[in-house]
Amino acid sequence: MSLLAFNARVRREVTAQRPLAHLTTLRVGGPAEYYLEARGFRDVMDAAEACRQTGLPLSVLGGGSNLLIDDAGVPGVVVNLKQMKRVVPTEHRLLVSAGASLTSVVATCARAGIAGPEGLAGIPGTIGGALAMNAGGRFAEIGEFVHKVLWLSPQGTVRYLYREEIQFSYRKSSLQGGVVLEAILEGKRGEPAALLARMKQIMDQKLASQPYAAASAGCAFTNPPGQSAGKLIDLAGCKGMSVGGAQVSEQHGNFIVNKGAATCSDVLKLMGKVKKRVFEHHGIQLIPEVKAWPQPIELAA
Repeated sequence: MSLLAFNARVRREVTAQRPLAHLTTLRVGGPAEYYLEARGFRDVMDAAEACRQTGLPLSVLGGGSNLLIDDAGVPGVVVNLKQMKRVVPTEHRLLVSAGASLTSVVATCARAGIAGPEGLAGIPGTIGGALAMNAGGRFAEIGEFVHKVLWLSPQGTVRYLYREEIQFSYRKSSLQGGVVLEAILEGKRGEPAALLARMKQIMDQKLASQPYAAASAGCAFTNPPGQSAGKLIDLAGCKGMSVGGAQVSEQHGNFIVNKGAATCSDVLKLMGKVKKRVFEHHGIQLIPEVKAWPQPIELAA
């Protein structure tokens, strides 16, 4: 692909072989073949059009909090949405751009008296990624609060999708494959002081049980139906296991942390060891929750 595939307006903003590891919370991975920081919808659409013309993949980066990037890097175009971070509360709804951090959105909702999203406190990442994977935990999932989403389809069309047109399930949504540009979230009316207090309570619980200060990609595996992946990993004796610079957190078994010099290969090998041991102990196949670029994670048990 040549830079000439991009129109003149965005071409000067595109860089080649841009390192990506520092843009992820796990801090591993190689560079993007081409990289663009989008400042608005038009930049995303232009990048997507260049990819359609050349046949190369488009990858969209938000907070990098649920992401494992291959050591060799990512082919095609990586578009970073972090500059698209508008957050506008209106009564019981909130207009949010895809690059807005989920943390800031949850706090804004609480201060504006919009009840419900406070249950998402402590979940990292951006709105676009959170909606695509239906981010959540035992207190809430973001799909519960969607009014409508402005979405760029794989075919290049932009349209609003209402909640009824989107399929949300456990860590999945029908928004995957396209690009979330912005969303309108909604909740019930609540008392700001009570919502902020509940946010703090949820955050305190997570800080006590999860390695927030460590470099990680969040939960490594999804929870099997009716089970806790972290508990299964703990009971299988995996806490503290390591490969190279990657280690299963001593604090929470479902977190793999970068001790300082981990590679993507280290993380994948360690995930494979964890999956194998959990299967040997419990007969349960763990499924990766963390997303991998450029290929989906396939781990042999």
